[in-house]
Amino acid sequence: MPKFTIDKVTISYEIYGTGKPIVLLHGGAVDFNYNYVKTGWIQTLTENGFQVIGINFRGYGESDKSNDPNFYGTTNFSNDVINLIKHLKFTNVCLIGYSMGTLIALDLLNKHPEYFSKAVLMATGDGLIGIPPFILENILPGFAKVFSYNSFPSHLPKHISAYWNFINEVGLDKESMIALSLAKYPTLTAENASEIEVPTLIISGELDLVLGKGKKVAQTLPNGEYLEINGANHFELSTEKKVHQSTIKFLIKD
Repeated sequence: MPKFTIDKVTISYEIYGTGKPIVLLHGGAVDFNYNYVKTGWIQTLTENGFQVIGINFRGYGESDKSNDPNFYGTTNFSNDVINLIKHLKFTNVCLIGYSMGTLIALDLLNKHPEYFSKAVLMATGDGLIGIPPFILENILPGFAKVFSYNSFPSHLPKHISAYWNFINEVGLDKESMIALSLAKYPTLTAENASEIEVPTLIISGELDLVLGKGKKVAQTLPNGEYLEINGANHFELSTEKKVHQSTIKFLIKD
């Protein structure tokens, strides 16, 4: 697995296929492999002319880890993505974000739009622009408590306790995940989002109890589109055939 180091922080990543580069940002409590490889995204994208670049955020995979919340957060994650793009000498890439990865993706589209031609944000909602109740910067600190349990927290709602299972199934470091949950993830304002001109597709699940739905985000973006998958929850979107097909259709259209 290739790696690069900048400012004494080492980040691991994976590359698949050839063609137009597309960077994939995974969700919280899962790594790139769990979020995208196991769910068929590599095949979907490479068969349609894309070169897939999958980053493992700080705290995940073989990337560096820390028990200090200041090591994580939106700014550090976003900078790692830009440094990876520079490291690979790309100038025009597509972008996919899932769940927590959509928060980083929107920050990138706001601060570094010159690097991106199109973006797809999946399993996300209007909390990205500060519309309650699913505002990620307010939700994430609660996961620190979820991760701190020594045994499965069966008393919690299933869509919350599932994250305890994820960090154990993926083999993530518990203390790193707790620190990551306590980092700073400021919400982008609707005014800032309205200045993002990169064409962006927002895909939400009808039954998403984690981050809700993102129709208002799509309406706020000048070139935003919205797709809602009937009957799908936060976790099912990654394997939904319609999500794969719609993503490709959006990315390859003129």
